[in-house]
Amino acid sequence: MGPKRKLLATTSSQAQGACPDHMKDRFSNLPDEVAHQILSSVSILDLTRFGTLSKKCRELYLSTPSLNFDEFNNWNKSSYAKQFKLLSSLDKFLVHRRENKIQCFRICWSLSYGKAASLYNELYRVVTWIHMAVRCNVEVLDLELRIPDTTRLELPSCIFLCGSLRSLSVHCNKILTAPSLVSSTNLQYLKLTNVTVDEGLCKWISCSCKCIKELHLEHLWLELVHGAKQITISSSSLETLRFISCYAYYSFQNPSGNFHLNISGERLEDIYIDWKVIPTGHSISIFAPNLKHLKWIGTLASRQYLEKLMCLEKAEIFLHPRSEDFSKLFSVLSSIHSVKLLVLNEETTKALTKERRSLPRIFDNLGHICIQSTCLNDGLVPALASLFRGMRHLNTFHMKYEPIIPLLFTKHVEASRFDREYWKSQNLAIIDQLEEVTVELSSGSNELEFARYILEGAKNLKKMVIVYLPHQSTRIEAVNEIEMNSPATIVFKKRPRRPKPSYSP
Repeated sequence: MGPKRKLLATTSSQAQGACPDHMKDRFSNLPDEVAHQILSSVSILDLTRFGTLSKKCRELYLSTPSLNFDEFNNWNKSSYAKQFKLLSSLDKFLVHRRENKIQCFRICWSLSYGKAASLYNELYRVVTWIHMAVRCNVEVLDLELRIPDTTRLELPSCIFLCGSLRSLSVHCNKILTAPSLVSSTNLQYLKLTNVTVDEGLCKWISCSCKCIKELHLEHLWLELVHGAKQITISSSSLETLRFISCYAYYSFQNPSGNFHLNISGERLEDIYIDWKVIPTGHSISIFAPNLKHLKWIGTLASRQYLEKLMCLEKAEIFLHPRSEDFSKLFSVLSSIHSVKLLVLNEETTKALTKERRSLPRIFDNLGHICIQSTCLNDGLVPALASLFRGMRHLNTFHMKYEPIIPLLFTKHVEASRFDREYWKSQNLAIIDQLEEVTVELSSGSNELEFARYILEGAKNLKKMVIVYLPHQSTRIEAVNEIEMNSPATIVFKKRPRRPKPSYSP
């Protein structure tokens, strides 16, 4: 049986008669911008077939502004002759386009592990396509290239000098060489994934990307030769930064080199950090006076320097602190003490409440807090009570259920030890300030007992939302007993049961 997909050069005969004449005319009569919008979601294979239907269709085929070369990876296992025909067909298509504008061009390509000559020919073709896209004033360029380890790749400098380019995404297991610092670019969006970089590329981003608004650095490999190395991003235009765990190549002469992440931007409004490194010797520094949203996942560094974030509206701190990390955690939370909404995971909440004497200095003016956990387990309840003692102006509290995938041999979590009498014994002054509370039920009775305590004691409560699973409908009947005596509006929401994960042998 032959391959399912035919070469672009041989699709004409298959395409003839694929569409009735009245359908051809109906499509041909559409305004070009409407036709292009429809064709932007069509694969290059089907686009080529469409181009054989009529003269008008061929014009639209050669002027379509969005191209997607990502469906031919299965040809890597074909014969060299078939690969050559395929590559030649794609080459001819781009040549025939002449200089018709390319708005968006995506190349997802896995180079074949064949003879060196064919491999480098294939790589040469891909680089040529990039040159053609630049010639056609491409605005969005998305490159996902999988290249054998023994093959070198150097992206053409024309990418970084392309005045029309607004968005660039590079996902590649190769070194990305920094362009000259004197070069300038109009890039507004840049995403680098799985590439190896040096400090020079970060300097180029800081010095030459004067229009950049959104930057994603994900799973980078940083070349370290000697001493402490760092990624420094300093931008006067950047608004959004996403940084996910940077890895490092250390030299044999200095296997303990340190890594430092420095972020600085007066217009930064949104920062996402997923930092999972051994904290020894590493540091994070953030200067973003106008930051509105901060999300930090993973671990703390040895040292973190956060300027006071006075404009922060929402902070999500999902850390896994060690027992000796309290002072570091306290420092981070002190820098965001003016935040309007604080979201903490279970591990951060427990670590924070081990030393209670300093809590009021952090949360004295906090009005809205959300705790995310798999359940209100017996270990979290005392920590939550301690957290409440450090708050005087809290008016909105959410207990959010965050499920995890069940694992074999998972230890059973106790979540039914603390009832209303325990909460009453804490004498929490904050209960009179609460106006809105949301509780999502999971396992055990702790959440329900906590909800009943709030309904009975919160004099100024205006609204309580109780989210429950279908099998928990009988448990919430206890709330109905006190519903008539509470001034609050009580809303019950049924949460659909998530499907059980499937396990394959």
